[in-house]
Amino acid sequence: MPWLQSFPNPVHSMFKNFTDLNKEFFGFIQNKVDEHRETFDPEVTRDMSDAIIGVIDKADNDNGLTKGHTEGTVSDLIGAGLDTVSTALHWILLLLSKHPDMQTKLHELIDKVVGRDRLPSVEDRNSLTYLDAFIYETMRFTSFVPITIPHCTTSDVTIEGLHIPKDTVVFVNQWSINHDPLKWKDPHIFDPLRFLDKKGCLDKDITNNVMIFSAGKRRCIGNQIAKVEIFMFFAILLHQSRFEKRDNDDLSLNCSYGLTLKPLNYKITAKVRGNKTCETACPVKEKPIYK
Repeated sequence: MPWLQSFPNPVHSMFKNFTDLNKEFFGFIQNKVDEHRETFDPEVTRDMSDAIIGVIDKADNDNGLTKGHTEGTVSDLIGAGLDTVSTALHWILLLLSKHPDMQTKLHELIDKVVGRDRLPSVEDRNSLTYLDAFIYETMRFTSFVPITIPHCTTSDVTIEGLHIPKDTVVFVNQWSINHDPLKWKDPHIFDPLRFLDKKGCLDKDITNNVMIFSAGKRRCIGNQIAKVEIFMFFAILLHQSRFEKRDNDDLSLNCSYGLTLKPLNYKITAKVRGNKTCETACPVKEKPIYK
């Protein structure tokens, strides 16, 4: 009924805001891609945008891709990557502050493997399995992407006796999979050790059960990049700082709901870590972090 449009509609307002934000974001991407096109040098690949331009814009063969695919691909990489990585780090810092015993173990490990004279690198990853286990458990425990983005069946299909017609919109409930008591022991408990075998190595069969990037051919194409980014950010933050909750502040695991589950605003304290001389001779620097 057209006259209902005169009444306030919060869903309509949210959709309009979302549309406006998308237009602004895509305009930003277009400007950046245009800048890269103007300064493109086939001999020097400066970043992912250059790589995509080289494949799509400057390719000699007709691969069916147009220049419009360049902006779309770059926007997908940035839009999907920024939110998930930043949300993962928000949860990691919260859980790190909530479990100081685990943080102490992580500090001891990173000091043993990396030392205090350099920063962690990707090459250290195989020796920092407990750190990776903490990341996997954060992804499983919080399931901060609780439901996948929608996909659509391209034909009629039957799965375990359930008929799904063509053109049906399908979501995957990742939260349910990550908290299935038949698959996970005590799924409500945060325990990174569940991902390590008796030798202290990552158990690939168990890590593969964590669903945060969907599954199959349509899973997130950036999942490997995201895991490396999260590892590097987390490792460097651990190497340089210690994170503690404020006095009498019980950090809540409640969250706000959207495409991702984000922790509610919280306050923690970051204490800069240094070498042993600095820690004993110099006062510890403290700075509150607001999330």
